[in-house]
Amino acid sequence: MIWAIVSYFRAFGCYMKIRMLLMLALVPLLAGAQQAHTSESIIKKLSLAGAVPEGLLAKRSVVVYEGPVTGKELNEIQKSFQQTGIDAVTYFPANRVLIGADPQRAFANYLISRSIEFIVLIHKTQQAFTITIVPFNGKPTLVNDQASGWQQRDAVLKELLLTVYRFAVSNQKKQNFLINDFPETGNTFKYYDGRRNEAYTTLVKTFKVAVPGTGNEKEDARLEQILKEYLPVKYEIVDANLPEAELEIKGFKTIIRFVHTTGNIARELLEYDNSKVSATLASAAVVNGEPQLKTFPAETVIYKFYIKQLDYGNLFLGNTWDADPDWQQALINHLYLMRQQLNY
Repeated sequence: MIWAIVSYFRAFGCYMKIRMLLMLALVPLLAGAQQAHTSESIIKKLSLAGAVPEGLLAKRSVVVYEGPVTGKELNEIQKSFQQTGIDAVTYFPANRVLIGADPQRAFANYLISRSIEFIVLIHKTQQAFTITIVPFNGKPTLVNDQASGWQQRDAVLKELLLTVYRFAVSNQKKQNFLINDFPETGNTFKYYDGRRNEAYTTLVKTFKVAVPGTGNEKEDARLEQILKEYLPVKYEIVDANLPEAELEIKGFKTIIRFVHTTGNIARELLEYDNSKVSATLASAAVVNGEPQLKTFPAETVIYKFYIKQLDYGNLFLGNTWDADPDWQQALINHLYLMRQQLNY
């Protein structure tokens, strides 16, 4: 019905007005925050409780793991979850899903498509394993502020899994029975909706650019300095939690986004040609106003910035790989090279 109305008004040249009205109507539905998370930032949002979340043994879960978790350990986790009644239907490493606002939103859509109700975060360090379980809120934020989560930690994985079992079965009735024998890994989904372009867009010269703030006063001050020096066009630092539909209503056409993961994974997810990638990656950099070439191991965690066109979801990555381990340097690289290419 909505699109029938749109077709009717388009015939009278009113399509853009109706599109804006529809966006206004949809904003409450899309009002999930767009700020990217790490497993640590998710945990900080939680209100940790003494009992596992209600419904854990009746509904589906996803496992997001971080640290040097081995395949053998994933098998051990899945076997224990199967006995407990936790239906972990798929597993993802954190450095493929918690890496930026766009990947996180795509991840949320994937979880919705698979009817996921709970997120299980597993973090491994040299000292211990930590399991945190929290309800998935069905939004790009993944979890609500002060959501009731449950967490346990142990130096030995087997003991930790036994603790999860005891707490879960003592509080809930097991209703999940058709659970995978082995962890389902290697699943993929598309990280962006539009076309990818290894170029820059002239839209930044014509319309005001949205730049999400960091939420940190000191870092936002540095962000402002970088923008003043390297982005001599109209821009505005915006609340990272504003939905893109609302930014469009405010007149923005583009937004600066980034991914934060290892260089090789960033190139893969942004669909670069990785057939010739070696153990190191060359990156264009700007140091003291002079272009240079840096090399980093492909496993180095980097920031890669790009421009996103809000209405179509197209990505403009630039014609040069310009990533850097430091977010400030990576942003300077991208803005400097874009300015040189677009001549503004």
